[in-house]
Amino acid sequence: MQSVELTTGRRIGVVLHPGDDVLSTIADACVFHGVKQGYVSVFLGAFRSVRFIASHEPVADPEPPLKDSTTVEYVEGVGSGSVTWDEVLGAPQVHLHVAVGVKDDAAAGHAGHLLAATTHYVAELVIEEVLAPTMSRVSDVNAHGLENLAFTYRG
Repeated sequence: MQSVELTTGRRIGVVLHPGDDVLSTIADACVFHGVKQGYVSVFLGAFRSVRFIASHEPVADPEPPLKDSTTVEYVEGVGSGSVTWDEVLGAPQVHLHVAVGVKDDAAAGHAGHLLAATTHYVAELVIEEVLAPTMSRVSDVNAHGLENLAFTYRG
């Protein structure tokens, strides 16, 4: 476990419009406002489609990360996540997890790591800028090599 005190900066409100690609639009808002790292503390809206890491079939071993994905359509939901700066790409990397309900299936629920999504009516979110420490994604051997959030102080 790692815990640190965060020095926060601005709060940026963002509204996504119908047809907006969720992840790239959030990244664009970060670039526009000069936010290199932070948290998406509030995220809610209606989506035409949402693609998650998930499987429709039972998996033999639930421990390693899934390589499959599934898409659900016409959903509403909530979520949160983080934004880190990818030095190699020179761009923000948005990491979101969401829980959604399918509107025409009695709000049947789906949740998980968001791979892609398109806004239906509207989506609203708040980006909380983090000034320090530096947030990055680092491969974690204890998590099957997945990149987990890490904090470092530059000095």
